[in-house]
Parts: sequence; structure tokens; C-alpha cells
Amino acid sequence: MNNNRKNLRRAARSTRLQKNLAAVCLFCSCSSPTLAATAESIEPQASGVFLNADGDVLTARHAVAGCHSLYVIKDGKVVMATLRAVNDADDIAVLATALKPLLSAVFQRSALPPDRSVTVFFEAYSRLLSLPDRAFTLSNAITVPGDGGELQLLSGAKPGTSGSAVLSSGGLVLGMAVERIASAPSVAGMAQAHVRNPAQTDGGTLVKAVPASTIKHFLRAADIGFAESDVAQIGARQSPAARAFTLGAGVICG
Repeated sequence: MNNNRKNLRRAARSTRLQKNLAAVCLFCSCSSPTLAATAESIEPQASGVFLNADGDVLTARHAVAGCHSLYVIKDGKVVMATLRAVNDADDIAVLATALKPLLSAVFQRSALPPDRSVTVFFEAYSRLLSLPDRAFTLSNAITVPGDGGELQLLSGAKPGTSGSAVLSSGGLVLGMAVERIASAPSVAGMAQAHVRNPAQTDGGTLVKAVPASTIKHFLRAADIGFAESDVAQIGARQSPAARAFTLGAGVICG
């Protein structure tokens, strides 16, 4: 029964998407892989981050599973996308697109400290479009220390966050958000206390993320280009939220 409901919802969403894309085609050639649309006309269901100048986009595998068609939206432009590589076990997917990003992600080379939390920023691409004070937001989440190389976060994550890059205060990619694990209202205050200039969290949620080390291992095996460094990509007074918007994209499952 649940599967039937999911299939019906997906079919309805696909129909709405096709209607929206048909409307877009009134203003451009549908034979072109690039569809000129505004970001307001089509809302993505997931997020992604540009990996390289070729336009490859990293996202969560579950966000693109079972899709009849795939699109990526960036700066009011919708383009068709194809699956280039997937890893079901780690919930990783890479989409090939015709987009040429202004900037692409730089992964942090070194591991996070296992014994303490650090402030980070990650957000759904659809919310980044209208995020208040995006240019001044320094962080909206904290890491939760743990063993085994796992990356967990305490945040106010909302639907659509899957596939978004987790950025350090220096703008380096620490991982990719993939799953909300549990609500944690009792520790929401801790997040507010530790995060400078936090975005509205609406209560704490524990979020699972794929760590950068796992993503980099997958990308190397798939021969997909990426950059890594321990040098901060933004200044101490610059906003990781603004960088997340520049690096990010929306993912649409048709």
C-alpha cells in the first residue's frame, strides 16, 4: 500500500514537472539540452554540488533512484542530466550536466577532529534561494563527535536537503547530507549556543552525512575529477552560506 501511494505521488509529480517543462519550451527550443526557466517555476526535490568545471554534480543516490528523467537547476536554468556514477551502499550519485559552474567544490583534505564539534553550514538549494542574510550567515549546524569516520550533524534540516554540501567555516566541503535520523529538541539549545549567527533551526535534528573521505574514494574509483585542500576557500568574515549557494544546484526527479 505504501509503495502504491509513493508511486502515485511520483507519477503526479512527474506530470506536473512535464507540464512545467512544456511551458518553459514556449520560450526556448525543446531540442536544446538547456531549458531557460526561472528558479521559481520549478522547485527541486533535492540538492547537489558542482564537483568540477565539466559540470558534474554530486547528490544523494536515493534522491535520483527510480527517476524516469533527471534535471539540474541552477541560476534559473534547467538542464537535462544523466547518471554518471552511483554508489548504493554509501548513497552517492554523480550527475553529468551541460552546465559550466562559476565555482566548484573543494574537499577538505584532512579529517575532522574526532573529539570535538565544529560549526558548519548546509542547506537545501531551494531554501538557499531565499535565505535571509545569506551573505552574512556563518553557520547553521554543528558536527556531532563520533568514532568510525562517521559524520553526523545537529541542525534544523528541512526536506530537500539531501545532496547538499556540508561546508566548513573556511568553505571546504566536509561531506554531503543524506538523511535525517531523529529529532533532538532537547539539544536544540546546544546548537544555538555553539553556532555563531545561526539560521533558524526550529528544533534540533540529527542528520547523517557522507564524509568527504568516502566521497573522494568513490570519485577516484569512478575517475571523476575533484579538488581537495586544507587551505580555506573564503575569509574569516565571509559567509559559507553564500559559497554554498554558488557551489550548489537543485536536482529534479521526473
